[in-house]
Amino acid sequence: MTPGEGELAYNLTVIYGLSVLSMVVLYKVLYPPQHSSPPPSPMVSSESLPSPQSTLALIKSRRSIMPKDLSGESLTREEVELVLEAANWAPTHHKTEPWRYTVVEGSDAINEYLDMMETWYSDNKEEISEADYDKFLMKLSGARSTWPQNVSHVVVIGMARQALPDKKLPEWEEICAVASSVQNLHLALTSIEGAGGFWSSHTWCRMFRDSQDMRDYLGLKDAEDRVLGAFVIGKVQEGKTFKGKRRDWMEKVTWK
Repeated sequence: MTPGEGELAYNLTVIYGLSVLSMVVLYKVLYPPQHSSPPPSPMVSSESLPSPQSTLALIKSRRSIMPKDLSGESLTREEVELVLEAANWAPTHHKTEPWRYTVVEGSDAINEYLDMMETWYSDNKEEISEADYDKFLMKLSGARSTWPQNVSHVVVIGMARQALPDKKLPEWEEICAVASSVQNLHLALTSIEGAGGFWSSHTWCRMFRDSQDMRDYLGLKDAEDRVLGAFVIGKVQEGKTFKGKRRDWMEKVTWK
């Protein structure tokens, strides 16, 4: 091969190689590889959502129903899990999700819960005023006469003061998040036929409620964690009805 023929062969090889490379690049641009991506978060279609009228009807149907009006019939595990899942979808600033729930299930466990309260008050009697102690005993007697017999579950409500290690929000924001969670729980409970209950603030046993012993019982180790009472749930006695009333919403709204 002469020097001229060798140079020509070299140039043709370079041109061919560049042509192949250009074709590969063009193919990748026009037909990019389809990488698998994580599935998107499930979205609820507008067709599956309740109408505004149905939503308002559910909200207006919510009632606080006392243990004396419950039948003793138990909610199923699936029903309780449904209301707890609803509670988990509350609004939460910075997604801290500070609500914590402990479920006391069945009459034996409810009796043990009340026993624990009574034991604590007895053990700490010297630090409690006579008036507060007598008030506790009176309320405890009322709870003992209805809760074990009539109530299906007691859902004790806790708040993790710092639910995420890198975020500590103002306490009032976390309390609001937990309250929103409880409202979700209550609305979901209202949607279950024949179910009802109420949010007990546990003011009547507030000294135990606010103690480290109570936080330990709920698995809340931080001294700043809070216990915000309990939601008492069950099935409503047949034939019981409950009226609700609110003043006109327009009295409470100012337009600017």
